[in-house]
Amino acid sequence: MSMIIALAAGSSSLTDIQQKLIVGLASAFIGVFGTLLVHFLKSRQEPRRKVAYDAATEPGLGGIDPKLRDKLRISYGGTHVEDLHSAHYRIANSGNSVIKNQRVRFSIPADVKLLEFILAPEPEPEMKVERSPESSGSQIIYTIGHLERGEEVSFGLVLDGKNAAQWRAKTSNEEGDVDVEKRGVQRNIEDRAHVVPFLTSTFLFLFVPPAVSGFVLQEALGHALASLIRATFLVFCIIHLLPTLRLVRETFFSGGKAAQHEHNIGGDAYIFNDTAFHGGVSWHNEARQKRGASPPQ
Repeated sequence: MSMIIALAAGSSSLTDIQQKLIVGLASAFIGVFGTLLVHFLKSRQEPRRKVAYDAATEPGLGGIDPKLRDKLRISYGGTHVEDLHSAHYRIANSGNSVIKNQRVRFSIPADVKLLEFILAPEPEPEMKVERSPESSGSQIIYTIGHLERGEEVSFGLVLDGKNAAQWRAKTSNEEGDVDVEKRGVQRNIEDRAHVVPFLTSTFLFLFVPPAVSGFVLQEALGHALASLIRATFLVFCIIHLLPTLRLVRETFFSGGKAAQHEHNIGGDAYIFNDTAFHGGVSWHNEARQKRGASPPQ
């Protein structure tokens, strides 16, 4: 603002009316920008109760040649298994308010054996994570009593059966008004909302100031108005720049890395060609390969 006033006052070729016009326009621009900024900050501070989840299922024998798989037998906890799967489910408080008594119900298909169900890592006692007495062999229900902002709870499942990937997880809250979203989806939605304003602001920043400067006959007045408009659109470009760059990175660059992950199931024995080996069962897979389906909400 002070720069615009100094520019207007220092231009000897501008009349008093023109200088007042520039100052008035600058005040109007700053007022509008300030109002929008206050509205944006206020909307960010409003209470939001949201949870985000991610889930995945990985087959334990998916990377083994089918010809060799028939010769391999796995024993888990003393139980012979045919089609071993490892699954995980993670739920987090992605809002800005504490969430109480969040309920998660896991449904296991009738033809699938649940070999193990664990909390990994074990949640802190203050989170009051408890297994419901309503749970059964095919319905496992947990209640998270207290989930602060940014806190999360992870569940691990070991399953046996061809339809193991069909397990489901359903969340609910007795108080209601808790939004549920898949992890990462909400941020992408919010980032996409910045793309059009960023492109619009960039276009106006590049083309409007020269047009205004050439349209106004008074050269000093044209340059002053062009500088004011350029500074305004530059601010809006900067506001929307970071979300736009983040969306571009997630869209075009995040899928190009093939990281390796090791999955440990901790079986007690496996047998190959009638030879028994004792110890945990582990396997590797590449992140880019979709070997299992993520269960929907």
